[in-house]
Amino acid sequence: MNNKILKMGIISCIVMSSLGVAMPITCAAEPAEKLSTSEVVVTANRTQEEIKAIPQATEVITAQDIQDLGATTVQDALALAHDVTVRSGTVGSNVQIRGMSKNHILILVDGKRMAGEDTAKLTNSYALERLNVNDIERIEIVRGSSSALYGSDAIGGIINIITKVPSEFSTTIGTITGTKNTATYVYADLGKNGRWSSSVSARWDKVRERKEYQYSEQMGRGGKITVIDGINSNMYGMHRTYHTAAKYDFENANKNTLRFDVDYLKDDLKSAYADAYSKSPAGKTVTAKNKYSTFDNERIGFSVEYAGQTDRNDYSFRTYYDQLKKNTNTYNARPDFRGPPAIVNMLNKTYPKMTSDFSKYTTWVAEAKDTMYVNDAHTLTFGGEYRFTEYEGTRLKKTAGSTVGKHNFNSYAGYAEDLWQVNDDLLITPSLRFEHNSHFGNKTTPKLGLTYHINDKLRFKSNYGKGYKAPTVSEMYLDMTHPMGPAVVMNIVGNPNLKPEESTNFDVGFEYDDGKTFGKISYFKNKVNNLIATKRIESTKTTYVNIDKTQVNGVETEIGHHLSNRLSVKIHDSWLDATDAISGERLTGRAKNAISFQLVYDDHKNDGFSAVLWDTFISDFYDTDRNGKDRNFTYNTLNFSFNKKFKNGMSVFGGIDNILNKKDSDIYLDGRVWRVGVERKF
Repeated sequence: MNNKILKMGIISCIVMSSLGVAMPITCAAEPAEKLSTSEVVVTANRTQEEIKAIPQATEVITAQDIQDLGATTVQDALALAHDVTVRSGTVGSNVQIRGMSKNHILILVDGKRMAGEDTAKLTNSYALERLNVNDIERIEIVRGSSSALYGSDAIGGIINIITKVPSEFSTTIGTITGTKNTATYVYADLGKNGRWSSSVSARWDKVRERKEYQYSEQMGRGGKITVIDGINSNMYGMHRTYHTAAKYDFENANKNTLRFDVDYLKDDLKSAYADAYSKSPAGKTVTAKNKYSTFDNERIGFSVEYAGQTDRNDYSFRTYYDQLKKNTNTYNARPDFRGPPAIVNMLNKTYPKMTSDFSKYTTWVAEAKDTMYVNDAHTLTFGGEYRFTEYEGTRLKKTAGSTVGKHNFNSYAGYAEDLWQVNDDLLITPSLRFEHNSHFGNKTTPKLGLTYHINDKLRFKSNYGKGYKAPTVSEMYLDMTHPMGPAVVMNIVGNPNLKPEESTNFDVGFEYDDGKTFGKISYFKNKVNNLIATKRIESTKTTYVNIDKTQVNGVETEIGHHLSNRLSVKIHDSWLDATDAISGERLTGRAKNAISFQLVYDDHKNDGFSAVLWDTFISDFYDTDRNGKDRNFTYNTLNFSFNKKFKNGMSVFGGIDNILNKKDSDIYLDGRVWRVGVERKF
């Protein structure tokens, strides 16, 4: 560990020296308190810029938006985001942007990467669930590839969750109940004490058990029939999050600040599986009885950041560490198997009475950045980054004599972007990133963006760039045999010969806003070579392989109108064509068309009322049902949320999703979901 610390320190010094700044230089996202209005974002260009000027399709969700939605989770907060879909599944949530899957979306917290699961199936599945929505100041969403600035994992886009920064003394407490959970939370801004300001927050979340009856029969080889008949349940139990932040303001001519952050998460969860047995001419064999799993997860993260300003430079340096530990135990109360020893041994291995898994994911980053205001025409942003990731666990290939495997990657990168204001109407943003990966060598990713103001109301935007995603530790070194459900045994091995995914991205669009009526239309195309997917290599074994080519094309449309100062109407439409470029077959888990109709009311009073009524229509959602058949699903959900504020600092909020109680277990549409909460700020 000491060697790792020393190595990171040396690299950090090299990065800072190369940038020519005496003090450490900028983090991936500027502190939230520097933002003056909701029209300014930091994620798209790694520096502050008006959202209207940024070439990339960018959206901001504020803390007020979250409260108005009655959102109790980050997933709820993203419900109205344009062309961002969040779907529940057997394992967490599936987040997509522009049809790109969850493992192609980079999720950041204050510009920082979080340690977590790294397979295509699980990447980002639980990332949003491990965040406290009450800590959020704003969410910035960038649609389209951002590899030129952020490197691997950002082919599809970025979700940057920016947390609250200590400012003035206040305390907020609240409680929530609903279909999915009950929760109690507190956020205490301790204000400024000398040069120090700090805040603490905590949330205790009791996830409710949701039971579901399952029955299925599947014919196998030799006349064998597998039957599943019983009750499944979600992961339920206690979910606890804690966060503390402290800032030290030097208050000198350069406005230098030093900030510390510490995060802690603890999960104690449980899930249950239906009973299962197999029937054959030889008789009946029970393979699962009262089967359940327990999950003990713990995450800790900390960071230190130094930032300062001069007349021409805005610079900072940050280093941070994040670690997630997972312990999973599965118990099966099936009866003992009988028969020949060879058959019994095979069955015991396939359907064990008890299994235990351990995983530890670690991320350690040192990064620096400087934004230099060269002149009225050019603002240059450049920086460097060193990143170390490690995965240690029982599901990896092991060395002789060890019960766990351990593998790690490291990379270093440098990037630069110029905000070139050619004239009052034209902004061009060329950017370039060079990255060296310890396993895959060098990679250069360019990008070019353009914004042209046709007039005060109408803007033209376009982007072209390259992206890439390196294979993860799991995809290369996994060696897992694990019972995952009532009758499913996952047997997956990694592929050390995988190649990085490479993408070419293009989009073009128009934006309009005259103060009353507003709208957007964009066309995008994303080609991905060497897409990493799974392939069956034996009857019960799969591995990871590269697919030659995939292509995702789409059109995003938004139109809205302010009917009055209080009432607005909006329509979002997303058309998508996602296919294997060679076979022409559609990619699963994606809808052909999604339309959202929204009616928004807000009286803009400190003690006022706000509400949203929206209907989402999904057409031709292509996915695999529980019997393994590919199907198209079409459905709609009607939803409502509200927030009522009072003069004494109290507010009451809530909502109902899927009011019409649509249900389809194949796509995890679980029917009506309600939530209500009360909050008081002192």
